[in-house]
Amino acid sequence: MRAWFPFILSISVSCVLLFFSGCSDAPPALVVVETTVVYEYDHPQEAPRQRLAVFVQESEGTERIMNLVVTHQATGIQWRVESPLVVYNGSMVKAGSANLLPPYFSPIPTGEYGVVYNDLAGKSTTGGFSLNYSAVDGLPLDQPVLEKKGEQEESAQPTEPLRKIAVYEGRDGQGKLLFLDKARSNWEVLADIQKDYSDAKSLRLCLDYPSRQVRYLLPPQNIESGE
Repeated sequence: MRAWFPFILSISVSCVLLFFSGCSDAPPALVVVETTVVYEYDHPQEAPRQRLAVFVQESEGTERIMNLVVTHQATGIQWRVESPLVVYNGSMVKAGSANLLPPYFSPIPTGEYGVVYNDLAGKSTTGGFSLNYSAVDGLPLDQPVLEKKGEQEESAQPTEPLRKIAVYEGRDGQGKLLFLDKARSNWEVLADIQKDYSDAKSLRLCLDYPSRQVRYLLPPQNIESGE
């Protein structure tokens, strides 16, 4: 009986090693797929530009992404993102693009989409999402970017949009995005933003409607002139 023990032990160790080796070679999985149709205004009297934002989180390490392929299943329309933007938010890392333009000047199509994620090790996995967005009629384009203290809490309703501030390094809502979130409590006037972001030149009010799968970027305002 003792003579068999080393042999049995050897088989057990080999099985354990094979198990862990198999786990290390497991393909990545998409645990988050976030999608939003973005409407961007340059001027209140002009129609907004439309684009699609798709960001994913991968189970093993999103920052290792090589490219992302997004396909509309019914039409075969495809976007290939060769240089995905990697966004860090605490422990969450997402990658993708917010600049997938509609085809041939037509609206972003609704329906089912497929997503193929490829990493730098040559591994890939697939996911998908359903897009059934609806635009907002009569959107007010002259809303103040910064609300008075307490105003947002008092007026907030479930059907109202989530208000965020997008702060840019360049004028007219161009250049590097420095900040995108709810306005900070110490921001009472536009000049206060430059106390936290000295390179800030302009900003936009961002209205998110999660249930509609849409985001509106209102016309930009330049901080120095208040334009």
